[in-house]
Amino acid sequence: MGFSRMCILTVVLLPVLLGFAALTRGQSLTHTPDLLGLYPGMPNLAARAQLQKHSSEVYVQDILGTGFGLMIPDPKNRDQTSVFLTQPPNEPTVWMIQRAQTFDPAVSMSKENLLAALRQKYGKENLWADHGGGGLYYYWVFDRSGKLLATPDPRFMSCSGSSFITNMTHGPDRTNDILAICYGSFLGVTLYVNMRDAQLVRSYSVELVNMPYAVAAATITMNANRAAEESARQDELKKANQNKPTF
Repeated sequence: MGFSRMCILTVVLLPVLLGFAALTRGQSLTHTPDLLGLYPGMPNLAARAQLQKHSSEVYVQDILGTGFGLMIPDPKNRDQTSVFLTQPPNEPTVWMIQRAQTFDPAVSMSKENLLAALRQKYGKENLWADHGGGGLYYYWVFDRSGKLLATPDPRFMSCSGSSFITNMTHGPDRTNDILAICYGSFLGVTLYVNMRDAQLVRSYSVELVNMPYAVAAATITMNANRAAEESARQDELKKANQNKPTF
């Protein structure tokens, strides 16, 4: 999203589960923090049914190659939710949810109300940073039991689910120190706020992602794709070896 003025609020939670060595068919996560009742690990059909509860007039639509979404085209309050699913051979389950709203000036929302809603749902922030013109950042970091940590790792500020969307088919990038902590531990909600002025919100986007879950699923998809490519290559070589010229 292109924001002229941006405040960024990130909610970060350490994973409820540490083991993501493999995702098996039919497996889902223990219920984690949710967004609109949707949470990472939620099965595809259950997630679609949950999202549909938010509108009786507009229907959930597929988003080619990534998942599904719901767009409510109210010109005074454009509201869009996108749900991202793991790819085959994994069973389709949710790994990220995004929700964005854009407000008409006559029906704007205050930043304090937006923050209050998140604090009510996730608790009081325990980490923040002021990047000046680059935005204001707030963080909530929890341990596996849901207890707010006193000193969360500031490197979580660099984690993003949006940047991992293309990785779901070709696998995780080669890790550095930052990616290692994101891939291994980042379960978080990120709120991006586009301010109309010091108090009023022009638009915002919220993202809930479980990176370890996404990385495990992407790795399975990558390995399956590579195996399929290698099998196709071997079949091609076998046929080539049977094709002999006559001179």
